Amino acid sequence: MDDNDALFKRAIAANPTNGPNLAAYASFLSSVLGQNDQADILFRRAIEHCSNDATIIGAYASFVAEVLHDNDSAEVYFRRALEAEPDNTTNLGRYAYFLHAVRGDHHAADMHYQRAVRCGNDADILGNYATFLETEKDDYDAAEIYYKQAVAADPNHSYNLASYARFLAYTQNDNAAGYDFFSRAVASDLNDVAVLNFFIDFLQNIVESDANASTYYRDAVTDFPQCSPLLQVTQIELNFLLGCSISGVVAFGLDTLR
Repeated sequence: MDDNDALFKRAIAANPTNGPNLAAYASFLSSVLGQNDQADILFRRAIEHCSNDATIIGAYASFVAEVLHDNDSAEVYFRRALEAEPDNTTNLGRYAYFLHAVRGDHHAADMHYQRAVRCGNDADILGNYATFLETEKDDYDAAEIYYKQAVAADPNHSYNLASYARFLAYTQNDNAAGYDFFSRAVASDLNDVAVLNFFIDFLQNIVESDANASTYYRDAVTDFPQCSPLLQVTQIELNFLLGCSISGVVAFGLDTLR
């Protein structure tokens, strides 16, 4: 990190008015070093020197919303970014999510999501729009279309895979397909704790309702030993499901905790 910090400082010293470098350094200071006040100063300098750069303005809008939590100012910058470049997919998607998650303006969010997906094929935006359609609009047919598009855009996007798995299991009542996509999600990023927790919740929820639950548990422990600590928390469900004592559970791989 020290080397990167030094490189940024050298680049800015060589060209103090280079907006993209100033914005990149601002992002580094915030996301890596946690120096948000200094990041704010550099973002403002970047916009001062590149007042019509939609990428920089949009990045600052997201910073103001997510880090500074100044929603009114963030909206001003989101709108300014879209005035500078109305078809910028990233800014449309970020603003749509802001309108959805922060403002609760579902009509405007839907409009901006639609513009975003027409302008590009961004997996994050497609996944966010699919979730929006599922949870806010109850439009399950459209949600599935966009979940499939999100997965096609990035087949290894663990969060989108897990979101689609949850949709299949909980909304479509298709546990087999849900398990398949949960497996793909976990395999795509073995360190994604949120995805692992979604997976474990799914396994817990189907213990008494799905005849194939025991197979899913066995496969999970065999294929994803990193799930074992979380699975051990559900020993009661496992014992009930598998009809065995804790020694039987250990036989499925949980002895790796010892």
